[in-house]
Amino acid sequence: MRELILGVALVLAICILSGCNASPEATKADYIISKEDQSILVAKHITQKDSESKTFTEFKKNNIELINYIVEDTQLYNELEIGEKVNVTPKTNDKGEYAVMQSDPPQIIAGQIERIKD
Repeated sequence: MRELILGVALVLAICILSGCNASPEATKADYIISKEDQSILVAKHITQKDSESKTFTEFKKNNIELINYIVEDTQLYNELEIGEKVNVTPKTNDKGEYAVMQSDPPQIIAGQIERIKD
């Protein structure tokens, strides 16, 4: 009986401790890593911690997908913040196509920018 109680206590302790280590920051998403000239630079599929601590060079070195989105709405551009989690949909034409300017990183005109709150 004593061994059963110790076993259950050990399993509960492991579950609780592993839950404490599961940080919401470990969730990967798209984050704004810089703003300049009416565009936002978004790093795809990174953690919030990386968005706040890593440099452009580090993202490039680690082959993180980076996209410069041109934000046509000046008010929205001014409200967006570096480190903010976003989901950006490109602006499309009548055929559902969008233009990608061949630069490094590529530039795309943002159609819709969804600001994601945790």
